Amino acid sequence: MVQMQPLEAIIFDMDGVLCDTMPYHLKAWDIYVAQTPALAVTQVKDLSRMGGKRNSELLAEVLGRPVTAAEVKQWGGGKEAIYRELIRDQIVWLPGLVDFLRSAEAAGLKLGLGTSACKENTDLILSHQELGRFFAARAIETDVQRGKPDPQVYLLVAERLGVQPAQCLVFEDAVAGVEAAIRAGMTCWGVLTTHTATELAAVGAEVCIQDFTDPRLQALV
Repeated sequence: MVQMQPLEAIIFDMDGVLCDTMPYHLKAWDIYVAQTPALAVTQVKDLSRMGGKRNSELLAEVLGRPVTAAEVKQWGGGKEAIYRELIRDQIVWLPGLVDFLRSAEAAGLKLGLGTSACKENTDLILSHQELGRFFAARAIETDVQRGKPDPQVYLLVAERLGVQPAQCLVFEDAVAGVEAAIRAGMTCWGVLTTHTATELAAVGAEVCIQDFTDPRLQALV
């Protein structure tokens, strides 16, 4: 367990933490794979264990070989366009999220976002009900050279917030994301939209919550 200094900042992953997007990602992959003969061997069911990773890493794991930048742009971009059409009118925040963000902000905590998503996906989600106004700093797929479980994305958010890693608490739903937070020297709480509490605790999640109505959150704010 990370020995955390007094809490100064809370950093959120996006997919599976702000809202439960994984079903839409999986459906988008199903649709795109069906339209793309080159991806016919893709085991879309395996994608649930690859949450938190960028398309470059995800495609390489699914296909079992390195992928070129052109392939990532073509296949990842095609899938993400479908995803955005599926999710556009279906964005629903996890229960309690907005109230918790307001409470954290009122308590003087800095709020940040660290996601493996592309700019278009991030802009779409954060523009809904102007949720992006809560986040003083953010880092997305193209801001880092290495995706989760590498800690780079979370270290960058902390730097942009002007806080030390040990002063940060991260909310994550993915195994790779929890690993990234722990490697960054941050405390991590798991959100149970994608994995079980056992799976997230095994890689370092200190506490696991179903959503942001969990009473244990009150101690943070």
